[in-house]
Amino acid sequence: MRDFTKNKATAQGKKKKSAFSHVLYWTGAFAFSVWLIWVLFSSGPRGVIGEPVAGALTAFLGNTAYLFPFIFLYGLVAILLKLNKPHKGVFTLTAGILMILGSMSAIITLLSDKFGPWQFAGGWLGYFLEQTLSKMFGGVGAGLFAAVLLFAGIQLLFKVSWRKVFKRVASAAADDYRNWAAARRELTAKLKNITEKEKAEGPSYDAAPIPEPPPVIRQKPPEKPAPRPEPQVVRAQDEAPAKTAKQALKKPVEGKDKLTDPYFKDFKLPGTDLLEPASKQVAIGPGDAEITAARLQLETTFKSFNVEVQVSEVYPGPVITRYEVTPATGVKISSIVSLCNDVALAMKSAGAIRVIAPIPGKSAIGFEIPNNKRAKVCLRELLESSVFNEARAPLMFALGRYAEGAVAVANLETMPHLLVAGATASGKSVFMQSLILSLMFRNKPDEVKFLFIDPKRLELTFYEDIPYLYDPKETPDRVAVITDPKDASKSLVALTRVMEKRYKKFEKARVKNIASYNKWALENGEPQEYYIVVVIDELADLMLQQKNVVEDAIQRLAQMARAVGIHLVLATQRPSVDVITGVIKANLPSRVALQVTSKTDSRVILDTPGAEALIGKGDLLYLAIDAQKPSRIQGAYVGEDEIRRVADFVKNQARPNYVPLSEDEETQGTGKGSSSEEMVAALRLVMERRRVSQDLLKAHFGSSSRATNILSILEMNGFIHKPEGSNRWEIFFDKIESHINSQAAAAAAGPQPADPAGNKDAQ
Repeated sequence: MRDFTKNKATAQGKKKKSAFSHVLYWTGAFAFSVWLIWVLFSSGPRGVIGEPVAGALTAFLGNTAYLFPFIFLYGLVAILLKLNKPHKGVFTLTAGILMILGSMSAIITLLSDKFGPWQFAGGWLGYFLEQTLSKMFGGVGAGLFAAVLLFAGIQLLFKVSWRKVFKRVASAAADDYRNWAAARRELTAKLKNITEKEKAEGPSYDAAPIPEPPPVIRQKPPEKPAPRPEPQVVRAQDEAPAKTAKQALKKPVEGKDKLTDPYFKDFKLPGTDLLEPASKQVAIGPGDAEITAARLQLETTFKSFNVEVQVSEVYPGPVITRYEVTPATGVKISSIVSLCNDVALAMKSAGAIRVIAPIPGKSAIGFEIPNNKRAKVCLRELLESSVFNEARAPLMFALGRYAEGAVAVANLETMPHLLVAGATASGKSVFMQSLILSLMFRNKPDEVKFLFIDPKRLELTFYEDIPYLYDPKETPDRVAVITDPKDASKSLVALTRVMEKRYKKFEKARVKNIASYNKWALENGEPQEYYIVVVIDELADLMLQQKNVVEDAIQRLAQMARAVGIHLVLATQRPSVDVITGVIKANLPSRVALQVTSKTDSRVILDTPGAEALIGKGDLLYLAIDAQKPSRIQGAYVGEDEIRRVADFVKNQARPNYVPLSEDEETQGTGKGSSSEEMVAALRLVMERRRVSQDLLKAHFGSSSRATNILSILEMNGFIHKPEGSNRWEIFFDKIESHINSQAAAAAAGPQPADPAGNKDAQ
């Protein structure tokens, strides 16, 4: 009896435990279904598990994945409530779900191939079934077989009685038809009664004649429909100078009412007659007949793809012509932009076509199509233009001509630094030459000076011995174009000291920029400061050999030097992230991109594609500091003979002349220099460690820039030397020891009468 009671209690416990597990199972299953619905339809964060689950379902089922949670939930409800009594068992429900999901995925994939492509489509399952069914039955057969599978799955899952469905649909259609026929008969009868009553009783109102309206004076209507308006061809006005070549560029510029250096008192600016004259052409760009033919061809090309557009305006330029296309109502921009390659094929374009979609400030899309014949833009025509001559900014220079033919100029002072990048033979060096000559035609050597760094030893050597040359670490009689990377790094470090010295001057004068300081200096009888333009023709080679020193110096100059009149112009043919680093790029917002080989290079320079579609030979994109999109410009061409003539003209008048940066001025009050405590401490550290490196000095003095400065000073004073082709410093310990002893003796001799203890320590 006890055993029976015990067994009964045990069975009841198991039964209760089984019921609890059953409830827990179904609760979890329903929660899982609701979670699946949220994961698939939510646009917010889905969690660590939700993201891969949603991605897996979408990849496997495609768009059918959004149907899966509801069918799964229906299967759970059917099993729980036993709605599937005629088909008991989970196998039937699973088969029905798989048939519905598979057939829907296959149908979506078929429709995507026909009308798409659509994102995700039918997923991997749909792609597999579509490929299998198409190979077995063909395209139409695959669609029919998938529809049969869909109806079969619906039948298995929902027990649909198609006979009843057809009967109800037919009955509803018959009822609708009967109601429509009855209403039509009733309306016809009412209209017939009204007509018969009017005929029997006569008109129910007196029909008074309507007075004739006064005559309206109209213009004579056109016999033919108004023709479609022709697009407006906007040609740039010729910038004919109001002065002769010898009179051009003689306006005084802002902030220069007094000569800084009397040595250049009789210096004369070069005249534009030293440059080649511009070619005499009637209009910039193609002729009217060529533009009309291109416009019709462009509209016909879009019409052949069922895209309705109209060419609203045409801007002919020296190298490319911009056709502004206005789409019809309802036409998407993407449908026009996607036809770029087809347009290039139809127009027989000599180069890539650049698309501006949309043009800022206009409801149009721009197609920049290269001209069949390129027009050369000469530097002389830009320097003699009214746009360049009317501007009074001292650092204004000529860029070239815009895509529509207008003269393009820019002010280096407001940039305040410029990055120029492009592939080999894209016109980068010619652009640099036009920038340098523009500043030379506008300023005297006491107003602007150039620090030229040319690791290639080819492009800037034309300017050897010109009076505009400047190097802070060299005297005027030894200044030259810098070609050695080590000398370049030393000059850049020395230029940072010039910047610091100028900031101290500006602080005493209580001014914020060089223009205000020059005005203050003129009022107080102090010498004025000149602008310094640093031109580096190949930054990549400089970064390869002296990366740390050069990058630190450029970073400091780019961040702070603009207020004291120092501006950087950096050029490179390798626009990669290891050359144009984030630090350099952040401080050079104004950029010029010439032709590059890939979209990646264009994004490195401009943060946007487009430079890969340029056609070379000076064709460039200019991104101003306050511009949202870059402007397309054809840069000016200047030949070697022109450069030599200008260089010889200025060489014959004067030589370089400036006050170099002296170590005494540099180290006064800062504890730096050949006789400073900091340098003696560095020499003692070298003697103790028997080696020298930037890392060693940085660890001791706590700053990378200070370590670089000390290394440069030690090398300049002959304590260390790095042989050519070696990466190790050669240390002259004898010279260091004698210098330390002499400094110790000098320090002991000074305080000896007043401090005997100091003499004792020295001994």
